Amino acid sequence: MTRRERWTLILIWLGLGLLPLLVRPLWEPDEARYAEIPREMLATGDWLTPRLNGVLYFEKPPFQYWLSAISMKLFGVNGAAARLPLALASALAMWAAWRLAKRLGARRPLWAPFLAVTCLLGFLVGQILTLDALFSAFVVAALVASMEAVAARVDSRPATAWTLGAFVLLSAAFLTKGVAALALIGPALVASLGYVKGRPGLKKAVLATAFNPWGWLLAALLTAPWFILVDRANPGHAWFFFIHEHVARFATHEAKRQGSDNWFLDKLYFLGVLGVGLLPWLSACLVGLRRGWDFLRSRGPRAEDGGFSRWAVALVLLSIAWPLFFFSISGSKLPPYILPVVVPLAALACTFEREGEEGRALARVGRELGLLAVIFLAAGLAFSKDLSGGRGWILALAAALALLALWAHRPGSLTGPGWKVLTGPRLMAGLGACLWLLILAAQASAGPGKSVAGLVRSAPADAQWISYGSYAQGIAFYGRTRCVVVAGTGELAYGRDHLGAEAGRWFDEDPAALGTVADRMKAGDPHRPVLVLAPPRTWDRLDPAARAGWEVVRRSPGGVVAQRR
Repeated sequence: MTRRERWTLILIWLGLGLLPLLVRPLWEPDEARYAEIPREMLATGDWLTPRLNGVLYFEKPPFQYWLSAISMKLFGVNGAAARLPLALASALAMWAAWRLAKRLGARRPLWAPFLAVTCLLGFLVGQILTLDALFSAFVVAALVASMEAVAARVDSRPATAWTLGAFVLLSAAFLTKGVAALALIGPALVASLGYVKGRPGLKKAVLATAFNPWGWLLAALLTAPWFILVDRANPGHAWFFFIHEHVARFATHEAKRQGSDNWFLDKLYFLGVLGVGLLPWLSACLVGLRRGWDFLRSRGPRAEDGGFSRWAVALVLLSIAWPLFFFSISGSKLPPYILPVVVPLAALACTFEREGEEGRALARVGRELGLLAVIFLAAGLAFSKDLSGGRGWILALAAALALLALWAHRPGSLTGPGWKVLTGPRLMAGLGACLWLLILAAQASAGPGKSVAGLVRSAPADAQWISYGSYAQGIAFYGRTRCVVVAGTGELAYGRDHLGAEAGRWFDEDPAALGTVADRMKAGDPHRPVLVLAPPRTWDRLDPAARAGWEVVRRSPGGVVAQRR
């Protein structure tokens, strides 16, 4: 990597991977959940057992929780600190995209990380505090490290560092989200052996990397201790995590996350996600995908690299096809799941770009920018009544995208002189500015209804809280206190069922029990006010007689806060 490439990547990372994480409060429910779990680790001093609202929460392993907890220990308990692991995710994904494109022989490998972090899917998932961005970054980085280990062995260079590095990254992915790490990488590597026939040296290198005994021993030493210790401390964890959270979710619709109730549309779900999520680089990715397949099928002379180039392209194509198939047949689907295919697609797009076609490629990007402009313009006009103060930001975003699209259609190339030509750096800066407008538009339009930060912060610090109708994740994070949940247990059911005699104190699924629960809390500690937070529609549907015992103290699109009289 040249010095210029390094500084360009750092600026892209700062502008799109780090600074946007600092500008808005946590959104419900995911961001507040994944910030509260590490906050409770800090508060209790128990870094072994994940808890949410004081109860056991075993849906995911702890690695990102640990990172967020360390970040909040260093920078304070706030949403920005909780999100900082996403900055690591974007940095790692950018490195993986650059390294993969360079290994495949791209003329401009710097564009691969830019494509990966500026497509809609890559950018949006990288801004929202879930586990998917970090998990995906570890997966693709492990894939790239594996490819580098194979390349080193083929070239008779030391491969130990790359090999062990791949297993460390695989272990980190496993400790971030579980068995899916092995399920995504392992089959792709094994299937790639079909492209090493007649190349014994290459086959040996792939096998030595994928089945390296020291690598697997290292992975076991890194991952097994937590699973053993947490199951000893909390018997039943292993069954819940591996069977309920993996097998049952994959094989059934228990989580109610299917892409569609129609079987056929459900299987096409992720094609739709990628069709929108890859904009404004969809055409570039499709061209790279087609040319990569053509390269794999061609029978012409190969480069004198022992067949490595063909195997490498095959592995990249498999790392796209296999996750797409795997998640498509799963009974549980969410858009971020398919994120691991974005980096390989970006690398292929850059690798198979041909000399002299920059103008046509730029025109295709311009058309997709224009499409995005139309989409946001339509959204701004059609949903103006529901966008609160965000309508102006959305229209500004549509105008900026339209201007960038028109600029891309001017005659010239990415390297032409003069301000009339949209050069590469100008395209990067322009698209980066549009993505910042997207952040501001999202916060202005959806943010007020997606965050309870203002509602909770405005309440007395010693308040006793009830979350009614659903579990508002942000109460515990911003209030620094556990809350009672009435008619909204949801994902806390496993933890509730393991509370024993304490379950009745913290949970009640009867919607009519709100007043009774509040009076009990008030009698138990009469000097502390009792507040309830409920979704606006849930509160409005509450029986007038039940509401009479409460005084509404604040209302926003994110909820209604009322105090027990």
